[in-house]
Amino acid sequence: MKNIRLLSAWAIIALACFACKSNSGQPADSPQEAESAESAANHETAIIDSAKIAAGTAFLEEFYKVYDADYEQGGFNDEYIKSKITPNLKQWLMDSFDYDCDGECMANWLFCYNGGGDTGALKYRTIKHIGDTYIVSCHHDQGGGKEYHYSIELKLVQDGDSFKIDSMEIIEDRYDQ
Repeated sequence: MKNIRLLSAWAIIALACFACKSNSGQPADSPQEAESAESAANHETAIIDSAKIAAGTAFLEEFYKVYDADYEQGGFNDEYIKSKITPNLKQWLMDSFDYDCDGECMANWLFCYNGGGDTGALKYRTIKHIGDTYIVSCHHDQGGGKEYHYSIELKLVQDGDSFKIDSMEIIEDRYDQ
């Protein structure tokens, strides 16, 4: 009988350990408190994730600010773009360049339009985070109330305290009819 009581005591201690609040080893006072501790941990992760998402969005906003300013000055700043992309995306942009070229030519226009036609002036651009990517949508004025719509999906990778653009996929490329 003494062994049964001893086993029962050890079972109660073991069950109490499963109900611990955190790594502190203190037992939870109630199931609600244990759930609250888990919710707080999830909230902390969400704050870190939302901070990273905001930093990625800020990185892309700054990238496009420089990209647009360079374009308005008459072209693309290849060195700036190369500094903001991974070798993976650089190779993809070089492979996408369909014209005769000496050296490392990249299809840098793909950050804002697919080429092959007049796109008109950029009306506005949106940047949205979805899943583990960012959707950049560009809307160009075609006159007469019509627009050219171009959207790309960009994947960012951490690069020290900042990011680099690792991949691009065109997901919309159309003119209003």
